[in-house]
Parts: sequence; structure tokens; C-alpha cells
Amino acid sequence: MMLELGQLLQSRYRVVSRLGEGGMGAVYRALDTRLDVPVALKEMVPQPGLSSPQLAQLRRQFRHEAQVLARLDHPYLVDVTDFFAKDDRAHLVMKFVEGESLAQRIKKGGALSEDKVLNIGEQLLDALSYCHSQGVIHRDVKPENVILRPDGAAVLVDFGLVKLWDPQDPRTKTAMRGMGTPEYAPPEQYDLQVGHTDVRSDVYSLGATLYHALTGEAPPTATQRIASRGVFQPPRVLNRRISERTEAVVLQAMQLTVDDRFQDVQEMKRALTGRSDQGE
Repeated sequence: MMLELGQLLQSRYRVVSRLGEGGMGAVYRALDTRLDVPVALKEMVPQPGLSSPQLAQLRRQFRHEAQVLARLDHPYLVDVTDFFAKDDRAHLVMKFVEGESLAQRIKKGGALSEDKVLNIGEQLLDALSYCHSQGVIHRDVKPENVILRPDGAAVLVDFGLVKLWDPQDPRTKTAMRGMGTPEYAPPEQYDLQVGHTDVRSDVYSLGATLYHALTGEAPPTATQRIASRGVFQPPRVLNRRISERTEAVVLQAMQLTVDDRFQDVQEMKRALTGRSDQGE
């Protein structure tokens, strides 16, 4: 059941409008009536059919995820400011980021210039590098989750499928089950065994996001690519203005086999920018 416009939660957050929805819940614009500032309110709904013990465990995981996300501090990440749970639903409150999504920008104007896409890509790689250094994998990088602010900054939002990751134990805790958005999700993310993804999954999703921005067309899903090799067209087939180097970076990031991709976002950033010293 969706939240109603005008509904007041926690005697503080008044729902103003619905921004988007998916299989795990919905995101709303709300007003923090205590501080009189807009916020983004994400309501997360667990998959149906869970037992009471499973729901209790999921609530604990939701809370732990919120605590981890609240500690993240990066200019290209949205700030998480509050968390609360009611019944079987959990809510994350995030700072509202003014601007339009990359998806909206592409829908209005088609493919972006290569220079603009490279700038966006570099900012998102910085954000993901920071996330990964803090043990967090986003798992849902896509144009809808990139907000382009009026000042030119690209901000990564919506941690609805975040995974808390320990590189020494890659099958550790995952706060929520979800497979992401098909056009941007790598094939390993469809594995029903929790914990199969790692930082290279974000590499794939970012590559698919850059593909969409460079060509104006969403890439085929990983399953479509596996079923039919000919369904995937390299970026320069769709847009000849893209440089060979940028195309090569996108193609390597979007390799179906994890070992064939860039092994971390720092490696991808070096290839994308042509700079070896990133100050990481």
C-alpha cells in the first residue's frame, strides 16, 4: 500500500509527492516539518511471504544498513539523515537533491556529449570508490539514480539494494534482496544466492549507465546478451562521435564475465580519464 499524499510519518515527515517506485518500495518527496526542509523518503517493503523471524531479521538489517549509510560522507553521494520502521516497512530519510535525473536528461535531449559523460563518469567513480572503501556496494547504479545538480555535480542516490561488503568474506550480509534494474544489472546479480556480487558488479552497472548516456539508448539486459550475442551493439555503432578509447572502457566495464571487467573502480577511472595518478 502506497503512502498517501499529505500523510504525516513520525509526527515529522509530510508526504508531498511520489518520485518513483519499484519492486522494493517507493521514493517520495516529503517535508521535514521540524526543520522546514524538503527530504527524500524511501519506503522499503520486504518481499512477500517472509516469516516473522525473517521479518525481524530484515528489520535489524535495515537498521544496520541505515547506520552504515548515515556515516557515508562524500560530495557525490546523497546524505542519509534518518531511519525508522513501522509494521513490516522500513523508511530511509535522505537529503533532497535538487536537479534532474540523468534518465530525464537523456529522455529530453538524447545522447549527451562525450565530455559531459566523462565528467559524470569521473564523479560517479569517485563516489563508488569511496563507497567501496567503506565496505558498501550500491548494486543499483542506473540513470534514474544519478541526479544532475544545477551546479554540474552528479550525485548518486537511492541505496535501496545496497550490500554491506567485506572483501575478506564476500558472502557476508546483504541488507535487502533485489536484482536491480535489468538493463544495468550484471548477470551475477540474478544469482539467488545472497552475497554473490562484489565491487565489479557496480563497475558493470556504471558501464551500462555510461553506455545509455553516450548513445541515448538503454543497453540490452545481461540475459538478452547471453541468449543472443548479436543483440548488443557497441556504442560507436549507435554514435560515431564517441572516441575509441571511451568505447573500449565501456565495453570492458560491461563484460559479462566478472574477471574480464575492470577489477575495481580505480582501474576503470584510470582508463576513462587517461590519468595514472588519481590521488586515491
